[in-house]
Amino acid sequence: MPRVHKKVDVVTIGAGWTSSVIGWKLGAAGHSVVALEIGEARWANPDFMHNHDPLRHEIRKALMYDISQETWTWRPNAGLPSLPIRQYGSFHPGRGLGGASVHWTAQFWRFLPADFQHRSHNIARYGQNKIPADMTVQDWPVTYDELEPYYDRVEYDIGASGAAGNLAGQIVPGGNPFEAPRSRPYPLPPHPMMIHAQMFADACNGLGYHPFPQPAGILSQAYRDVSGRVRSGCIYCGYCTRYGCEVDAKTSAVSTHIPAALQTGNYEVRTYCKVRRINVGPDGMATGVTYVDLLTGQEHEQPAEVVLVSSYTLSNVRLLLLSQSAKHPRGVGNDRNMVGKNYTYQLSKTPTTLVFEGHRFNEFAGNGVVQSLIYDFNADNFDHSNVDFIGGASIYTGSGQRDPLTSVTTLPPQGTGRRSGSGAAGGGSQAGAGTQQGGGAGQESGPPKDGQIATAGDVGSVAGRGTEWGQAWKENLRRNWDSTVGIGVQGEIQAYRQNFLDLDPTYKDNFGDPLLRLTFDFYDNERNMYRFLAQRCDQIGRAMNPTRMKTTPDLDPYNIYQYQSTHCTGGAIMGHDPGSSVTNKYGQVWDTPNVFVTGAALYPQNPGANPTETLLALAYMAADAIRDRYFRNPGELLV
Repeated sequence: MPRVHKKVDVVTIGAGWTSSVIGWKLGAAGHSVVALEIGEARWANPDFMHNHDPLRHEIRKALMYDISQETWTWRPNAGLPSLPIRQYGSFHPGRGLGGASVHWTAQFWRFLPADFQHRSHNIARYGQNKIPADMTVQDWPVTYDELEPYYDRVEYDIGASGAAGNLAGQIVPGGNPFEAPRSRPYPLPPHPMMIHAQMFADACNGLGYHPFPQPAGILSQAYRDVSGRVRSGCIYCGYCTRYGCEVDAKTSAVSTHIPAALQTGNYEVRTYCKVRRINVGPDGMATGVTYVDLLTGQEHEQPAEVVLVSSYTLSNVRLLLLSQSAKHPRGVGNDRNMVGKNYTYQLSKTPTTLVFEGHRFNEFAGNGVVQSLIYDFNADNFDHSNVDFIGGASIYTGSGQRDPLTSVTTLPPQGTGRRSGSGAAGGGSQAGAGTQQGGGAGQESGPPKDGQIATAGDVGSVAGRGTEWGQAWKENLRRNWDSTVGIGVQGEIQAYRQNFLDLDPTYKDNFGDPLLRLTFDFYDNERNMYRFLAQRCDQIGRAMNPTRMKTTPDLDPYNIYQYQSTHCTGGAIMGHDPGSSVTNKYGQVWDTPNVFVTGAALYPQNPGANPTETLLALAYMAADAIRDRYFRNPGELLV
């Protein structure tokens, strides 16, 4: 028999960022909140002290889910069988106190006003035919103006760093001129840029674009945050993404909102708790959750007035689908078969790679926010009338944190002149190539023919076709490991009818519960958008005048085994009505009103920026609504 605990006001699945935001706000108002975390407790001191271990963090994914116990399956389309993911690739969900906020890169973005009216904006400007029939994009039920006060509060609570580009409608030089109006500047100045970020900015200025420094959730100076503690500014150690921050400069749930929530005395965290079901009563309302203590194997029930589904996007969707009952036979939130719909991702690629022979960029230092970027081709910041896609992306370079163990897999080869394909923009000699580079931006040639000696120029990376070895490759590595610069894009992916999440009919986890199945691939809109962006990356790369360069002109099919970003979105989307969404704008589930969903699972589609600041702003808004309105009329839908 399960152990039944005392009923609380709110139980949260996961003890990550949105759980702690709501726990802090509700706890301060006197509500009892219990957070059930599948992983361990972890803090900067002592858990992240001297953790500069790429083998542990980059290769073995120490801060991630244990995919030997629970994983996901994937297929590119519904006509093919799915297979389980046996090693980490496309995304890196966090496990443990703070969730993915602990190991994120900390790029910190507000979305643009048009992102929230995505469907109606594009139809109004370009006509109904601009959106293909199989594309299920839709407007959000919340606007930028509604979220702006919450964006502002979040930035000042955590100490965001950046350069304002639009203060109350006034464009500010040095910032992002395409951003929406903000009520105040960033609380902290932007981080310094890496050497190659400044080169990128100079090239973009020369081309008439508008570079600006990366907005960041990492402190550029010491700052007193919402927890009341003064935290250190960044020391630029070079071990940031996939690592916990040893000095707490990188903002996360464990550095800000979890301490604030614990200080209320009403927020309790239980670690090593695996939630298996949302429990539902005869009236169809949630009564709490069932979970297993992973240390003892004991089953527990935690009754609650409100259930907050606040773990990683894919875990949130899976839990809703697994929580089947007589009242909700297809799962909580799924009475109209909307759970799992509008699953999207982020197009995060590096179309162009540059080599500057003899230059040292010190890319082993820094972090993922010491870069420069442009928004000229993101969202609808440029005219789409004569292009065959909607959406866009930021274009950037300048990140640090390059480590020897993993970065050799992306080092471009020393040119030998043997290339096939002309690529997006012609020969490398136009970029000042002093080596035998001919062919420029095209794909590398095939494996050596019989009797031909393989050289470093035959292949592209250690992770490629497997023929890289020998003296030429080693010499290239010695000369150019710190002379290589990538120009990347982070862009939108649209929602499609044929991309979705559901429960796998074949594969199960170690408890016997079905795994979540991802059916996902890129389509023409993404391929066309990437081709357009790659040409702009190539243009900027040539203006930076490298020794040699390579641009990959076309987008390969989606592959779950290659890391792209951890920005999985959708599956429990918010909307205006239950016929086209799972929740309202507060994350309140239409068919089970005492269940709330948080995080990027709510996004109807994925804009061209990291999801974190928006999911925090939404959590602030939801917490205020639950505290000030829901508990006055429990069980009622908020409007």
